[in-house]
Amino acid sequence: MEYINIIKTDVIDSRYDAFWNNVPIEMTENTPKPVLVICDCAANTPENIQLQKMLDACKLQPEQYNIVRLQKNEQIAWYRLREQLDPKVIFLIGVSPSQLGISASFILHAPNNFSDCTWLPTLSISELEQHADVKRQLWQNGMKPVFIDNTITRN
Repeated sequence: MEYINIIKTDVIDSRYDAFWNNVPIEMTENTPKPVLVICDCAANTPENIQLQKMLDACKLQPEQYNIVRLQKNEQIAWYRLREQLDPKVIFLIGVSPSQLGISASFILHAPNNFSDCTWLPTLSISELEQHADVKRQLWQNGMKPVFIDNTITRN
């Protein structure tokens, strides 16, 4: 008797295992805050200084935001971050949605609604520094409406 394989599927690549892992222990110490900054810049770098300037320009105080730092190909599950940190606004800097297990396309440098949150995706800080016009667009279309003008509700 010959068997016919009617289900054809590839084995899911092990790189997706990260989406089933718990949030790293250093993130569990963070308390829920209305803004979550997810960036690709390391602490104690020139990019981090620029990040802080951006947050200061938005008039955000440290008690209003958490920062999660991901390396270029590092992945973490969005649903885990949402459960742990309960943000209302996610400022995504140099990190792709796919690194969070999200299969959605966002408009860059502008507010996007997804998963009951406002997402503000943009390029990495080093890329922003190379393109003044993009940096201006991010400010005018994204950062200012979300954080300064409060046209997007946040706690």
